[in-house]
Amino acid sequence: MAKWNKTHFMKQRLGIDEFYQGRHIIHRDSKIDGGVYLGQGQREAIVVDSEKYTRLRELYGEAKKKATENGSIKKGKILEAVYETVKEAMPIQDNDAVEKIVDQYNVRNDGKISLDVFLEEGVGVCRHDALACAALLELFGKDGITRGKASVDRNSTNLGGHAWCRYENSAKEIYILDVAQDYMGKLEDAQNWEYQRPEDF
Repeated sequence: MAKWNKTHFMKQRLGIDEFYQGRHIIHRDSKIDGGVYLGQGQREAIVVDSEKYTRLRELYGEAKKKATENGSIKKGKILEAVYETVKEAMPIQDNDAVEKIVDQYNVRNDGKISLDVFLEEGVGVCRHDALACAALLELFGKDGITRGKASVDRNSTNLGGHAWCRYENSAKEIYILDVAQDYMGKLEDAQNWEYQRPEDF
């Protein structure tokens, strides 16, 4: 059975509640854009901010193009467009490459670094993928194109910790976008991780 206590332990470790250095903490029930994502243990604190940084907005434009057919955005193509855009943006899925960036920017001890840095370098692991997917889906919602809710979910099993993007559309169907594990599809069809929240059972 998966454990869903990583955010709880992170808040306990840092002695914080909903904010870290002036930004809201990103967790499964929060919005993504404008926030910061922290680890259960010390690592980089990833800032997602489409207003302040440009690469995420550029990716949003790319995702919109991928979802466009005959001059209009097709809702049925948005999830796949977001998934493919993020997959192409961070082709190097490698923890050592992430660690090099973390050391280069000296942010190992909960230091803030923009998600855009990883997007520019084309480097990420599950947490960077999940944040990028969820942020792009949130931008589609902000522009009134979709009416669903994106979130960044994470848990741990005996295989270790993992993060992914979850999207619940306006019809209450739940989709998983997991670039790191090559899965994009409905929650009930997913077999490669325990994505179900406790309330899904």
